[in-house]
Amino acid sequence: MIRLKRLLLEMSGSDIKRCLDKIKNKQFKIIGAGDNGRVYEIDGEDKVFKITKERDEYQVAERIVNQIDIFTTFIPVYYVNGSDMYIMANAERLPNDMKQEIDSFMQEYNSFARERGGEVSIFNFLQETDSVNAQLDNFLNALQQDVDRLNIPEFDLDLDFRSDNVMIWNGKLVLVDW
Repeated sequence: MIRLKRLLLEMSGSDIKRCLDKIKNKQFKIIGAGDNGRVYEIDGEDKVFKITKERDEYQVAERIVNQIDIFTTFIPVYYVNGSDMYIMANAERLPNDMKQEIDSFMQEYNSFARERGGEVSIFNFLQETDSVNAQLDNFLNALQQDVDRLNIPEFDLDLDFRSDNVMIWNGKLVLVDW
C-alpha cells in the first residue's frame, strides 16, 4: 500500500516530458520571484518549475528529487535539469493564522539569536521555547530530521525558514524554498 501511494505521488517519464515540452514552448506564467530565482506555473499542470541562481538551493533540490517518502517536509521535487531548474509540486498558500504563527516564532527566534550571538538555528530555539503551537512544533521537529538527513554542513544555520517559504501540499506543511 505504501509503494502504491508513493507511485501515485510521483511523476512518470511521460509526465516529465510533457512538462518539459510546455516549458520549452513557453506555456507557463510567473507566480513568484525572490532575490535568487523565479517560480512559474506550468499551463494545465499541477506542477511548477523554479529557476534559481542559488547553488546551495539547487543542491538541496538535487538531493531530494524523487525522495517524497524520505523528505516529507520539503515540497516534492520531481526533476532537476543539472544546472539551475527544477520541477516541483504546486502548493497552496498558508492560512493567515499559520502564517502569523510562523512570523511570531521567527520574531522570537531572531531575539534569541541576537542574545546568543547569531550562531544558532531555529532548531536550537525550538528546544528552548514552549510557545509553539502543536502543528508548527511537529512540522519543525520533522524538518529538523529532514535537514539532518540531507547531511549538508551548517545547512540548519543557512535554512531560509520564514512564512513565505512554507505552504500546504497534500494537506500538510512543506518548505518550498530553502
